[in-house]
Amino acid sequence: MIINPTGFLFGNSAQFAIKNELALPFAGQEKKVAFSMIEIIENQKLEIGYVKDCFHSPLYSNQMRKITTASPLAGLPEGSLIMGILNVTPDSFSDGGKHYSSSTAIRAAHKMVEDGATVIDIGGESTRPGSQPVSTKEECRRIIPVVKALKGCGAYLSVDTRHAETMKYALDAGADLINDISALDDRESAQVISQAQCPVILMHMRGNPQTMHQYKNYNNVLVDVFAELQRKIQKAVNAGIRRENVILDPGIGFAKNNFQNMELLKKFAAFANLGCRLLLAVSRKRFISEIAGKMNFEKYDAATMIASSPAFYFGNSIIRVHNVPAAVQSMKMWQTLYG
Repeated sequence: MIINPTGFLFGNSAQFAIKNELALPFAGQEKKVAFSMIEIIENQKLEIGYVKDCFHSPLYSNQMRKITTASPLAGLPEGSLIMGILNVTPDSFSDGGKHYSSSTAIRAAHKMVEDGATVIDIGGESTRPGSQPVSTKEECRRIIPVVKALKGCGAYLSVDTRHAETMKYALDAGADLINDISALDDRESAQVISQAQCPVILMHMRGNPQTMHQYKNYNNVLVDVFAELQRKIQKAVNAGIRRENVILDPGIGFAKNNFQNMELLKKFAAFANLGCRLLLAVSRKRFISEIAGKMNFEKYDAATMIASSPAFYFGNSIIRVHNVPAAVQSMKMWQTLYG
């Protein structure tokens, strides 16, 4: 069973509704955000109800506890965080080649930190649909000098890789966390993360960047992605990774069509049921162009921020973006309007 919180209230309205048992706090934000309704999703069926009617029901107590409390911080600061994307690649879909040299990448990262990024996500292999894999030797050649140069830059350093060997070298070089789009598919990855006891981002994807377009068949995209992420969490925990170090990414744009992407964004709050910190990564992705119209990738930043807004409801979410200033501005405006 999945409970999707909805009927959101903010500020004074949220506090009044919570006090009068008409709503519950969302993600530990008693004074900021509350939800007054829920969608109960079970066995492919959907029921809608008021929180006040389910307030003391033992049927929903476990999920309600996870939804109403703040997620673990996974070794990162409290609050909503901006993760700046730094692709040290010649072929990434949005900015391939822009930061390909180490010196250019390092300058770009310092600018992101200056603009307000808390985390810099450094990638050396493009994972756009249909991209070709690179060797771990080449991946390390691209990213390790950048990681070493940025250690102590004022931001947490994430390395975007699905290869255990690269993970190990990156952590040894000073990376703080790993962003693994394959969610530990490399047999050695879990051991590397477990030994380092570092935070890890597990993303939902079926297949790999070369084959994922073949695996878009879901009975119910929310239910199926939810269940598959649950299994990934259990795999990590079984390997010795602390659950509180796990960050989850539903993998928007990976093995999903436009309708499925939008369904996951509409029901992003339901992932609070999993009890882990969440990351939302939609920046300049292809599904935006298919909705907003085709144009230069850099012109998708406004649509990116609208698509990222479901993460703003969480007090401790992470938003992964190319345009850090736009994300900082959007988050500040949202927090001022609804905080």
